Amino acid sequence: MNKKIMLVLITIVLLSCNFLFPADKTPVQAPDLADLTQSASQPNENSTSALPGFTVVRLHPEDGDLQAMLANEAQKADAAGQIPIVEFDATWCPPCIAIDTAIESKNELMLKAYAGTYLIKLDVDEWGWDNGGFQDFRFDAIPVYFKINAQGHQTGEVIDGGAWNEDIPENIAPVMDKFFHGTS
Repeated sequence: MNKKIMLVLITIVLLSCNFLFPADKTPVQAPDLADLTQSASQPNENSTSALPGFTVVRLHPEDGDLQAMLANEAQKADAAGQIPIVEFDATWCPPCIAIDTAIESKNELMLKAYAGTYLIKLDVDEWGWDNGGFQDFRFDAIPVYFKINAQGHQTGEVIDGGAWNEDIPENIAPVMDKFFHGTS
């Protein structure tokens, strides 16, 4: 019986110490990629996010006609001297999450790979992906990246998440660097 009382008292003292003398560590929250990407048509707000060496913009169906928006964003990319890339992704997609996490954490390999790009993100769930693509974009896996020209039309260059093995920056970055820049 005395052992039980002593155990309860020790537990209470330990919990009290933690409450009375909390650790001085302030939690650090990683930046959220959702905060870095915004709707292209939000009035009075910057539609793009300039990340180190590249730009990210997210388009939504309610923003307007996709082809017109792609042409507009491609012209912005051209004016900025960046390569316009369309990315179809989803919030539930493991490779998409891995890529976003690596970018959010400012992984050097990923930042180098994405340098000089203007990433136009489209969520397949928002845009009504039919497992065969969307409008003129044909694909059967995500994430998928399409290079587009200054008029917002596909160049024919495309890559998807099947191009690398495990979803880690060491595998993703060289493949994306080669796709974006023709280097490895």
